[in-house]
Amino acid sequence: MLDPIPVGRIPSGLFIVTLAKEGRKEGFLGSWIQQASFSPLMISLALQPGGASWALMQETGRFCVNIVGHNNNGVMKPFWGAYKPGADHFEGLATEVSARGNILLPDCLAALECELRSHTQPGDHVIVVAEVVETRFFKPEDKPMSHVRKSGEGY
Repeated sequence: MLDPIPVGRIPSGLFIVTLAKEGRKEGFLGSWIQQASFSPLMISLALQPGGASWALMQETGRFCVNIVGHNNNGVMKPFWGAYKPGADHFEGLATEVSARGNILLPDCLAALECELRSHTQPGDHVIVVAEVVETRFFKPEDKPMSHVRKSGEGY
């Protein structure tokens, strides 16, 4: 049997992925996000299937990746831990809505507005490939936060 601990030691960034449509708002703390292409500029993202965020992403075909920096005013706290159905994770957070209808978090370092291009589910997470269609810096002098898990068996 493979030891999953070394897999957990792969460092990743910390991001708040936000989704919105007609008053519905969803968001989650993501860490499995990477650039996947230069031209067009694309990212890959892993998320849990069956949840409200994945359903809204499929429905709208768009989402925003807010890159968490060290100077983040506690923006991760409402998204940390188990999903709380019915909770407004955005309450008390500074937010903006882009012309595309995405939720931007100006306490983050930057935001990437994305459009869903493809997805697959090779394991227990859905892998999304999305094109970055707009970018915005909020705190260009900040440094992105990173995360290292204890094991490859869980968050």
